[in-house]
Amino acid sequence: MYVSYSNLFEVIESSEVLIHIHVESINQFFKIELLDLDESSPMFLFDYEIKDRLLFQHAVDELYIVYIYAKNNSIFILKEMKENADSNQEDIFKFTINNYHEDLFVKKQGLTRLEIRDKNNQVFHQIDNFLTMSIEEYNLPVHLETFKDYRRFKIVSMVSYDSYNLIITYDQFLKEVNISKLIFNVHFCNHNLSVSLFTRNMLSVENKLSGTVKNIRFDKLSIKKPLKIFNNSNFEDFKEGNILSLIVINRRRYFIYLQRNGIFLVKSNPYRVTRHKAHLIPFSSKKHFYFIGRFAHTAYNSEHKYDYLYVKDSNYNIAKFKRPFKKIKLLKQLGYFKIPISNLSVENRIHNNLFVGNEERVIHNLKFKYFDKKVKTYCIRRQKDNLNVIRTNLNGNITSTIIPYAQEYSLISRFKIWTSQLLTKWVINKKNHVNLYFEKKSSKADESSFRVFEKVMEKKPSTSKNYFVLSEDSRDFKGMKEKYGFNIIKKYSFRHFLAIYMADYFISSELPNHLLNDRLYIDSVRKKLMSVPFIFLQHGIMFAKPVDNPMAYGFHKDKNPYNIYKSVISSPLEAGEFYKMNYEEKDLILTGLATLDYAKLEQGADKIAFMPTYRFWEESLIYNNNIEDTSYYKTIMKVIKAFKSAGLLERLLIVPHNKFSQHIYDNMPEYKENISDNPSEALKKSIVFITDYSSAIYDAIYRGAYPIFYWEEKEYLINQYKAIPPVNDMNAPGPVTYSIHELMDTVIKAIEKNYILEEEHVEKYRKINMFNDNKNTDRIVEFLVKEKII
Repeated sequence: MYVSYSNLFEVIESSEVLIHIHVESINQFFKIELLDLDESSPMFLFDYEIKDRLLFQHAVDELYIVYIYAKNNSIFILKEMKENADSNQEDIFKFTINNYHEDLFVKKQGLTRLEIRDKNNQVFHQIDNFLTMSIEEYNLPVHLETFKDYRRFKIVSMVSYDSYNLIITYDQFLKEVNISKLIFNVHFCNHNLSVSLFTRNMLSVENKLSGTVKNIRFDKLSIKKPLKIFNNSNFEDFKEGNILSLIVINRRRYFIYLQRNGIFLVKSNPYRVTRHKAHLIPFSSKKHFYFIGRFAHTAYNSEHKYDYLYVKDSNYNIAKFKRPFKKIKLLKQLGYFKIPISNLSVENRIHNNLFVGNEERVIHNLKFKYFDKKVKTYCIRRQKDNLNVIRTNLNGNITSTIIPYAQEYSLISRFKIWTSQLLTKWVINKKNHVNLYFEKKSSKADESSFRVFEKVMEKKPSTSKNYFVLSEDSRDFKGMKEKYGFNIIKKYSFRHFLAIYMADYFISSELPNHLLNDRLYIDSVRKKLMSVPFIFLQHGIMFAKPVDNPMAYGFHKDKNPYNIYKSVISSPLEAGEFYKMNYEEKDLILTGLATLDYAKLEQGADKIAFMPTYRFWEESLIYNNNIEDTSYYKTIMKVIKAFKSAGLLERLLIVPHNKFSQHIYDNMPEYKENISDNPSEALKKSIVFITDYSSAIYDAIYRGAYPIFYWEEKEYLINQYKAIPPVNDMNAPGPVTYSIHELMDTVIKAIEKNYILEEEHVEKYRKINMFNDNKNTDRIVEFLVKEKII
């Protein structure tokens, strides 16, 4: 197992013999054979401007530890033999260690590890992440001999390197050691001041002119109320600036600044420090964004000092505030920023915040007004195939966003939106509920949303209007329009936008933004999509990949912006996964998935499908045409070779995730007949279904296919997901295999017994999906009737 302490690179593979990483910012891949590394002699990888730190650590058995670290803006890899770590000759990082008690002390071990040892020189506790950006504080029980003084807290040890600080304190009352890790940076400081860390919660500030030292509890400082630390007796010696020092402790900024009546310290409030006043109006031309109006900083010594605009960080200065009337007292605060739209594109990033600062550094976020509305779009401008958006994010900060251009932003669509909004507000009086059904980007009709709509239309409800939104480009559009007529709404039509504003419920297996697109920055439409109660029909049973992995956080109830009224589930066991995401029992309806009612195998289905789960961390390799370096490709090839050896290749059907399918198809021409880019079609043809953690296996079981879990890469996948999947050896509704040989033996056994699933696995499946009567859609529709939704 490895530990990654940075997002500078993605770890593609980390094993006993190989480390393979991708550095997105420079779009380079590094594949390091560990056996080729010299012991205790670092290998240079690449230059990168970054603080000295530990980026990655991988312990290989009890033999050695592999580190990737940054030193002097270069990235290195080092293999350190454990047996020689205590006498490491190359002291790359020289820590300052001060020990104050003989019964407990700190010793450096190897490259960056710290060991807390007792009076018998036994390791009491080990710290591996000192030289990382993590912030930690925890207590450990230990009994030390009483100190000579009777103060409750006594510092045992202090360790520092650059901005990294470890402070170990003993609590004589509770008999425990407190270990505090702090990241402390003085970004700049007036030459007449000195700032240092005194204890784990105290700063020491020295006025060198007067010799006065103030020790300040920084954890008690207020955001709203600055603390006066020195009077103005030496005022003239500090007159050159507004901000005298900027300190960052554990990612929180502290400002020492000048006022007419003294020197003050405040926490996380640059607007208070600079007394920023703004009232800017944004608009755009063909090639520029303009922010025009009042823009001032009125604090002492701050006038016109913070007129520089940055995007992302202080490396990207994009404009300076122009003041045409700066010599006229009443008008000198007026002016404008003129920003080339092309300057907003940074490192192919989608979102970049805008900042204000002086010539050297960023001071605070840009504001159009003192209280900017959160999640508000101010300006949009199309440039070729992209759309540039100036907006506020969830924190109310001004952000530049660049996304692919979509039809909803055209002038005609925006006119339709404006007209629809006007009509629904002032003209149209509804007599019935309006329910909208749709699938992914309103582009198809073959999943649960269509099945529920189909069943609702059979009932011919008189108290509700039910419409399915579908793109005219969909292969299903013509047939559905012929069958359902007025109840099919063409995407981007006037009726489409009108229906959104009239809707009382959204019913779909996709989130409401898919009525239009993935990302939407049209305020009135977005607000409506977020407010309408939404019934989530689900794609598949949520009992495969872990719901607490970072990529799934967007669906957690407290993080999802949509008004999810109910979510369909298939069992109390699956409900447990929703509870992990902060949903309650009242948020769920136990009906089963509508799409499964129509899930069947074709007559004579004889394919053996292999569907590896989506591996988001390998997208960069795929899109850079390095597919053969992915674990995804290697696993598929291993399975292909095994089936070829067993004489079963003609029956094998590889079903890649939709984000990988075209790349797999293009790069494996000799196996094109074995590749399916349509999971729905593959499920119909496959009598055996193999996966690691795809929920499609539950669909396959429902159809009558024999399921096999292939977990040779289980530890690797768990490490990449950063969470443990809910399906395991105890509850998996099918045989579990841990090697390619086990997999092939299990496939052959399944064929020999005519694909009959063992009763023990059937029982486990019934706990994951308790319905097998093909009436899931009926139960969903009954719920809609009961709730008077239709």
